[in-house]
Amino acid sequence: GIVRGKGLTYQNQLYGTRLRDMELAGRFNGNRLEIETLNARAGDGTVSASGYVSLAAEAGYPMDVAVKLDRARLARSDALSASATGDLRLTKNGPQPALLAGSLRLPETRYQIVRQGAAEVPQLTGVTFKPRRMPQRVTGDERAEMMPSAFGLLRLDIALRAPEKLYVSGMGLESEWSADLNVGGTTAQMNLTGTVELVRGTLGFAGRSFELSEGAVNFTGGTEFNPSIRIVATEDVEDVTVNVNIGGRAMNPEITFSSVPGLPQDEIVSRILFGSSIANLSAIQAVQLATSLNSLSGSGGGLNPLGKLRSATGIDRLRILGADEATGRGTALAAGQYITDDIYV
Repeated sequence: GIVRGKGLTYQNQLYGTRLRDMELAGRFNGNRLEIETLNARAGDGTVSASGYVSLAAEAGYPMDVAVKLDRARLARSDALSASATGDLRLTKNGPQPALLAGSLRLPETRYQIVRQGAAEVPQLTGVTFKPRRMPQRVTGDERAEMMPSAFGLLRLDIALRAPEKLYVSGMGLESEWSADLNVGGTTAQMNLTGTVELVRGTLGFAGRSFELSEGAVNFTGGTEFNPSIRIVATEDVEDVTVNVNIGGRAMNPEITFSSVPGLPQDEIVSRILFGSSIANLSAIQAVQLATSLNSLSGSGGGLNPLGKLRSATGIDRLRILGADEATGRGTALAAGQYITDDIYV
């Protein structure tokens, strides 16, 4: 028989992928569907495919489908927007899962870092599980167990290249990166290897805009998605060049400070937070400085109410101002927020 389709649409709610104006032409040859042409629009780009898919379950659903992408938008959501150009091939022989392999270039990708909420998952109490005392009765009306499908699980071997225009923003970060990655493993457990390197960017930290001077994210594979990171952001504060160093693993990064000329950590943080030497801090500012240092060290031994309030409200900068007898101001709470990359209120 002959298969024809026109004006078809495919949509993936999870990633925001949408193929529209899809046209399909093919024919059945025995138990094999031969795809002569498949064309669709994806954003401002296109997707095309041809090949065959066998419906022979006893042979493991053999297939060979070639896919070509030309600036096709593969993801579109609040957090991620990405398009791709390149070639993929989906093959399957025997009982092994199908293999999706190829090489893709990412012309432009945007990723928005989403601030994680501070709400905790409540623990349910008083809920118990009682096992069934009698075996379940078999009536013959139960749903049959599903047989493995041709596309139930895919093995992956995809090279991803983004020489530029990989934009990452959010939580004070405005940056552009390049990437050279390989996606392996399976659709159930992906394995990512390669490097993402900084092109340019800025980091909003403590009400200041730091220039990113170094940046690298290294993916080493494994079952845990936890790359190693190294980011250095630099800013001149008064007469000192301050570096904010972010390193370690993405799931548990470490923040340290260095400066030229060299100063102790508490002195550097004092200049970042208050714009002055630690010797000039008020008693309240000194307490806030100690709390900030304790929080950054990861000791977890102290209370950091300002940090929690800043995280909960999304404010970029929050600090306590000591009393000023000259102006008649009492102890106050100062807050600041970047409205855009260039406007700070």
